[in-house]
Amino acid sequence: MDESAMSSICKPYFPQPELAGKILRRAAKAFLYALLILSTAVFLYFFRSTKTIPAITLIASGDLPSPTNLSHIIFAIGGSTKTWQRRREYCELWWKPGKMRGHVWLDVAPTEWPDTCPPWRVSKPAAKQAARIARIAAEEYGMRVEGVRWFVMGDDDTIFFPENMAAVLEKYDHEEMYYVGAASESVEQDEKHSYGMAYGGGGFAVSYPAAAALAGGIDGCLRRYDRLYGSDQRVHACFSEIGVPLTREPGFHQVDLRGDIYGLLAAHPIAPLLSLHHLNYVPPISPLFHSQLKALRSLINATRADQPRALQQSFCYLHDGRLNWSISVSWGYTAQIYPWLLSPTELEVPIRTFRTWKTSDIRHFTFNTRELAVPSRPCERPLRYFLEAVEEAKEGTVTEYRRHGWGDEGKEKCGKLGFEAMGAVKKVRVTASRMDPMLWRKAPRRQCCGAKKNDKNIIDVHVRDCRPGEITSPI
Repeated sequence: MDESAMSSICKPYFPQPELAGKILRRAAKAFLYALLILSTAVFLYFFRSTKTIPAITLIASGDLPSPTNLSHIIFAIGGSTKTWQRRREYCELWWKPGKMRGHVWLDVAPTEWPDTCPPWRVSKPAAKQAARIARIAAEEYGMRVEGVRWFVMGDDDTIFFPENMAAVLEKYDHEEMYYVGAASESVEQDEKHSYGMAYGGGGFAVSYPAAAALAGGIDGCLRRYDRLYGSDQRVHACFSEIGVPLTREPGFHQVDLRGDIYGLLAAHPIAPLLSLHHLNYVPPISPLFHSQLKALRSLINATRADQPRALQQSFCYLHDGRLNWSISVSWGYTAQIYPWLLSPTELEVPIRTFRTWKTSDIRHFTFNTRELAVPSRPCERPLRYFLEAVEEAKEGTVTEYRRHGWGDEGKEKCGKLGFEAMGAVKKVRVTASRMDPMLWRKAPRRQCCGAKKNDKNIIDVHVRDCRPGEITSPI
């Protein structure tokens, strides 16, 4: 074979462009038809097969557990007959007869008992009061009450916020072992006792399996840790042996503080309010009331309208001519107006109106604080307003806050332009939609707000969800 013939035989064939395009289009159509027929066959197979329909139904209706609610929680309150009569009013603030389950565990049987409180039980005697109270979770577990997922422990002067508690516990798998609470606010207390312990006055929650494990070894554990000071230390030591660490929730508040806790409550973390404690050791949380119980009723009444929003802080800014104001709202409790611009990183830090529990120190807390200017520097102090009224609207709430001083004002007055205009504001009015408790299952985010000054010297604030891409900035 000569060279020209070989060249002719080996020369590749390239179809004309029009013909190639036609071939490719036909191949693509054939592939798509085949894919459609295959998809239809698979679809019909799964939906006509009697073997697979029950499995699909199980996932859709599925036997998934219902969301955790109050009926799944047992509140176990440690108390004594000696202290109960002067502390029972704290329990009556939050307890809902007929809607909640739980007991007050006493050392001896009382002679009479109100139906406005949880039913009482007498706990197993112990040589030390702390050991008796440490046993309460195990004793509640031993009652084998049906449908229980969580046991929540607290003292007889602990204020709980039950709906928020249910919303928080819903985040966790109640079939796993959980020990949920928070440490003390005072460094000196945490260093003395433990940073990894749930402080009992602030309350803590124990899942059903964790309570079962605790009950299984409680007697030996309490003997081994008899030297420890409190019941909460003993419970923590027992969970350490089991191997269950503390899961921290910042809404539990031991309130190991002295003095006015206003600064703490006015700058609550972005988390649901779960508990308050030691309130009989501090002044009334609102100066509009002369007794702590009346001040607490004001907060509790607000939470009945929208408990998930209680103490949630929002910031907004008011620019009016030469005036530039920063506004902070702690819903259901207080509002603050600053006649200057403060960033969110400053506004979210509690004003230091309190001291540590043991030594009355002003520095060593487990969170940052900022100074409240002394009375001789009135131009560096914000004006503050306290909850006066709550009104439930169709889709939300309207709360009004009345101005009240700091209680230590001197003769000095601030004559700056912003302060004179701010001094005319007598009230702050806040509108807000009701907060969905299921929001606490998502990543936390502070809500946004807008503010304007009306003709009646009232600042109107509207709290709302932040828009996509929205930030809170003073400029």
